[in-house]
Amino acid sequence: MQITDVEITSARDELLKEIYEIERESFSAPYPPYVFASMAEETPETFLVATFKQSTVGYVLASLRKDAGHILSMAVKKDFRRKGIGSKLMTGILEVLYRKGVRRVDLEVRTSNHIAQEFYRKLGFQEKGLIKEYYRDGEDAVKMSRNFPWEHGRRSGDLGEDWGRHAGLRCSF
Repeated sequence: MQITDVEITSARDELLKEIYEIERESFSAPYPPYVFASMAEETPETFLVATFKQSTVGYVLASLRKDAGHILSMAVKKDFRRKGIGSKLMTGILEVLYRKGVRRVDLEVRTSNHIAQEFYRKLGFQEKGLIKEYYRDGEDAVKMSRNFPWEHGRRSGDLGEDWGRHAGLRCSF
């Protein structure tokens, strides 16, 4: 598989079943299906899906709040992890959020998920604190944020071709 063969598109109704299968495979407490259906209908621009040979292999779901974005969930199908799909999804959603004018993107990740924490650090996210007993099972979350370059309330320049390299609620690799 070449990462160039993976397409990133907005979520569509016909992909929701595969998206939910990835969600269930990836998380012990998955969001219910109606969350994905609602987000696909209401804000498809912040719900991206990775497909490979017409099969859904990952997704990222974000929300917007004033001038901040929030990564709600991100997962890649087990057989496709550690092949660059998560990076491609995150680069795509960060670009969408940047173009929508957000100044900051936040997410939460389990304290035990060191792989995800390192992944987000490589994308420019920094730890901003700990949220006690954030998850249903009582595990704490690390709050992480990434700021975009702004000058006097306006974007200062273009992000460039490989901006994501320099830079969830959940993340599963």
